[in-house]
Amino acid sequence: MIEDVRRLADDLHIFDISVISGVRPRGKTIDFTRCGRRSSGFLFVCDGEVTFVDEQRKTTVVTNGELAFLPKGKKYRLEYTAPNTTFVVVNFDLCDKENKDISLFEDIVLLAKDDVRIAKIMTNFEPCSTSKTTETTLRKKELMYRLLGTIFAPRFSLATRSEISKQISDGVYLLEQTYLENLPITKYAEASHVSVNTFRNAFQKEFGTSPLKYRNHLRIERAKELLSESGFTVAEAAYASGFENIGYFCRYYRQITGESPGDTKRKYHDK
Repeated sequence: MIEDVRRLADDLHIFDISVISGVRPRGKTIDFTRCGRRSSGFLFVCDGEVTFVDEQRKTTVVTNGELAFLPKGKKYRLEYTAPNTTFVVVNFDLCDKENKDISLFEDIVLLAKDDVRIAKIMTNFEPCSTSKTTETTLRKKELMYRLLGTIFAPRFSLATRSEISKQISDGVYLLEQTYLENLPITKYAEASHVSVNTFRNAFQKEFGTSPLKYRNHLRIERAKELLSESGFTVAEAAYASGFENIGYFCRYYRQITGESPGDTKRKYHDK
C-alpha cells in the first residue's frame, strides 16, 4: 500500500502508461463489475462529475478539480452524472524491482481538490493521449513520476488525513515548503483561512507540538542529512538549515538527536 511506496521509492517502476481524455455526456456508463479494472489509474475531473458504485454499493463522487485514484482489479460501475464532463484518465502499472505489483490504495479514494499543480500535470497528459512516439512515451513517464512526487509531498491528502489536518492543511503545506524561512505563524494561519489561535491549537492537537518547534525539527532533519551525506561543516550545515545562531543550533541538535552535530559528522565520515 501507500507506505510500501514510500519505503520502495527508489525501486518503483512505472510502465504501460496510457491516457484517455475528452468530454462525456450525462448518462454515459462504463462497467468493470465483471472482471475488474485492468490497471491502476488516476482520474482528474476538469469540469463535471463522475459517480462510482462498487460491489458493496459504496458510492464515490468525483467532481470539478478533484483527482481520484482507481485501483487495479477494483470492480465498479461508473456513470457521468453532469450534463457534460471533461476529464483526463491516466492508466498505468506500478511494480517494485522484483516485478511485484504495488497499489497506492485498495479502494477508490480522492487525493486532491483544486490543486493547481495536479491540474497542470494532468492536463499536460492530454497531448500524449493519441501519439505513440518515443518522445511522448518518455514524456508520460516524466509526468507520472512528477505526479507521484506531488502526491507524496508533505501536503496532507484528502484520503489519509484527519478532519483537523484538512482544516489546516494549506498552512501546514506552506510551513513544510518554506521551513527554511522565518515566516510568522500568521502566514500559516492565513493560508488556512483560520485565526492564529485556531491554527496553533489545531496544529498542537494534531502533531503534539507547536508549529515553530515542528519547523525546527524539519531543519534539524535537513542538517543531519547534510552532515551525514556531504562535506558540510557544522557551521555550514547550520546556516543551510535555517539556523543563524551556531550555539543554539548545536544545543537544539543534541536535544533532538541525542548527539552533537560533530558526533554525527564523525560517525559518517571518520570510517
